[in-house]
Amino acid sequence: MFDEGLIVNPSEDWELDHYDEKIADRTGLKVIIKKIEKSLPKKENEKTKKTILRRRYDTFNNEINELAYRKIENAFNNQKTIEIGYFDMASAETRKREIDVYHKTRKYVIGYCHLRKAIRKFRTSRIVTVKLTNKDYTIPDNFDKNRY
Repeated sequence: MFDEGLIVNPSEDWELDHYDEKIADRTGLKVIIKKIEKSLPKKENEKTKKTILRRRYDTFNNEINELAYRKIENAFNNQKTIEIGYFDMASAETRKREIDVYHKTRKYVIGYCHLRKAIRKFRTSRIVTVKLTNKDYTIPDNFDKNRY
């Protein structure tokens, strides 16, 4: 099922569509979305969902999950490995990664990716979830954030 949060940010009323200066009715939107969803073939339905997700996590959308970012900061400050849900643009799916945060900004997180066994750069606006683990790590002395 489509989630209206994929189309608009439910916490931001100003992002909702307006008609005659009235905020669109959420219940009405859900009904319309369900009707459209039922009328589409399954393959088209999935394609539409992925297109909407890609738009949401597009490079030009720099919206950061603040709760997730606070957990990233906590992990960095305490040097704890985190498990993240990272939105993959190619598949339009969220993939699990375990990373050790070596450097962070509001735009990017640089760290060791346990899946790829290499240092990688992650766009913070594409980090969907963050879970703190009990695993400790140490930032290598030769780490240079400017190489990434």
